[in-house]
Amino acid sequence: MAAAALAATPEDLSARFSAAARVLLGSDRVYVGFYRRDITSLTIDDAGPDRWNRDYDARVYRQDPFFQRFASTRQDFLLPLSALSQGDFQRTPYYREFYGPSGSFDEITGVFNLDGLTAGYVTFLRRDGAPRFGEHDLAVAGAASSATKLILQRLLHLCRLRDKGSAIEAAGSQLSARERQIARLLIEGGSAKTISRNLSISPGTVRNHIKQVYRKLGVHSQVELLAIGWKAAPN
Repeated sequence: MAAAALAATPEDLSARFSAAARVLLGSDRVYVGFYRRDITSLTIDDAGPDRWNRDYDARVYRQDPFFQRFASTRQDFLLPLSALSQGDFQRTPYYREFYGPSGSFDEITGVFNLDGLTAGYVTFLRRDGAPRFGEHDLAVAGAASSATKLILQRLLHLCRLRDKGSAIEAAGSQLSARERQIARLLIEGGSAKTISRNLSISPGTVRNHIKQVYRKLGVHSQVELLAIGWKAAPN
């Protein structure tokens, strides 16, 4: 758990956490990702692109009984597949088209609400030929659920940081040459007056450029620009 919390990317966190969690419950695979109430799913790959993850996120997650449970409640839950399958799981399209062909046999999944729209999930999976999860496995997963939720919160934070960084980099390409120059001087600690003297233009012109820089990058102050400026302004 501690190693996962120190990860710098979503994929690294997923890999570290999954490796530890597989040992914890004797799982063949562990998956982590997010469900959203605006009907989207994102599974984090931990060992390179995973076609099963992309297939799940693109088309079948709505059929997953765990997603359906998430969509019907605001409560966190940690359940074995048997609690939701009602004995007819192998006759469902989800099983025939995805679950069975993937080699999956049994699972315990925990879904933990992280904000009003987003929940993180962790799935402990066993493949064909393995024994089903038992009450002891469920108890172990439950004992780790508080720490698991913290890891999922960290995972969401890393994903949002990366999304914000990508958006800022895209916005930075919209800056004019003069705006990039002024943004760089602001990052270096300049003020409208010092930038005016440095570039031999009026303070009013500098302030107008600063407003455009802030608007295009989606920031509201020099402090916010300093926080993201290394991505937005070239050296």
